Amino acid sequence: MKMLRRKGFRQSVIRDELASTDAVMFNRVWRGVRETVLAYSESEALAYRVRAEDVDAADPFTVDPDRRMWHRGGEFLEVARQLLALPPPPGHSAFPATGMA
Repeated sequence: MKMLRRKGFRQSVIRDELASTDAVMFNRVWRGVRETVLAYSESEALAYRVRAEDVDAADPFTVDPDRRMWHRGGEFLEVARQLLALPPPPGHSAFPATGMA
């Protein structure tokens, strides 16, 4: 979790009403791209990258599969590492380490 916060992700606890469960959400938005990790537990997480306008911030659990630029599910640390290892989206320089909106 510290790894994501050091890379500019904001952390919050949110409720998935459909699954009736809580998750820890890490997300960052930079130059129109949103990256999100939803951690249900250490062994169950979902990570995705999407254009910011293609996701409803009020419901981060539901993202149109055709609009996702990248996504993975699996263990929290593994999907977080995979997300952080992605190259910047086309047309962008690298994400700054901190200080993102």
